[in-house]
Amino acid sequence: MLNVNALCQEAAELCSMVGDGEAMDGTLAASYLALLNRVIAKLNNDSYFSSCLDTVTANAAGAIYFRKLEDNEDIPKDTTVINMDPPEAVVGVSRLVGVRWLQLDASNPQDMQAVTNMTLPSIYCYEVFDEIAPSGKMRLVGKLSLNGHGRADIKVFLNRRFPEFKLTDTIPVSPIYHDAILYSLAYAACQKYKLDDYRQEIRDEKNAALAVIDRNTLNNRAMENGTRLCSSYDQAFHDGMAGNGLQL
Repeated sequence: MLNVNALCQEAAELCSMVGDGEAMDGTLAASYLALLNRVIAKLNNDSYFSSCLDTVTANAAGAIYFRKLEDNEDIPKDTTVINMDPPEAVVGVSRLVGVRWLQLDASNPQDMQAVTNMTLPSIYCYEVFDEIAPSGKMRLVGKLSLNGHGRADIKVFLNRRFPEFKLTDTIPVSPIYHDAILYSLAYAACQKYKLDDYRQEIRDEKNAALAVIDRNTLNNRAMENGTRLCSSYDQAFHDGMAGNGLQL
C-alpha cells in the first residue's frame, strides 16, 4: 500500500518545487494529485500492475454491458449488464465449451459486420461510450460485442479501473511499484512545469524503475500476450463465414 500524499510530497521534493520537509500548498498538492491519477491510469492501461487483472463471468448473447447502476435502476429485458465501471481494457474473452474455456478472437466493429451472427460467438470487440443515467448524470458504459446471438457462458478478462485517488488515500499496490509511480509522477511534473534541469535524470530513473517492473510482471504479461501454449487438435478458429470451425 502506497500513501498518496507521501508520493506527491516526495515527487515535489525530487523536482525541488518544495524543500525537504516543506509541505506543499493546496494548489501545488492538487496539481500533483491530478498528475498522479493520470500516471496511475496510464500505468494500469499499460498492464504494469499485476493486481489489476480480473475476470467476470456472465451468460450472454450478442453483447455484455459494463455500467455502474444507480439505486433501483431497472435493467432492460434480454440485456446482460455487469454492475461495475467499464474496465480500462478487455484483455481477452472466452466461451465455455464443455469443461474448458475457448479463447475468442479480438476483432473490430467493421469486421464483425461481415460475419454471420447465427452462431455461438467466436469473435468480439470492446468500446466505451457515455450516456445519461436515469438521474440525469453522465456516466461511462463499456460494451463488449459478440458476433454470435446464441446464448453462452462468457468469461471476460479485464483490466480493473482504479478509482480517482484523494490525498488521504492509499494506493492498493505492492511497495515494489513505489519507484515506478514516483519517478513517473516526477517526470510528468517536469513535463508540465518545464523543469528541464531535472527532466533527463528523472526520465532515466523512471525508465530504470519501469524496467524492474517489466521483469517482475513478466508472468502477468504472458497471461495477456502469450502464445496459445495449450493448443490441441480440436483448437477452434474463426473462419470468416460460419463463425468457427475445427482445426484439422
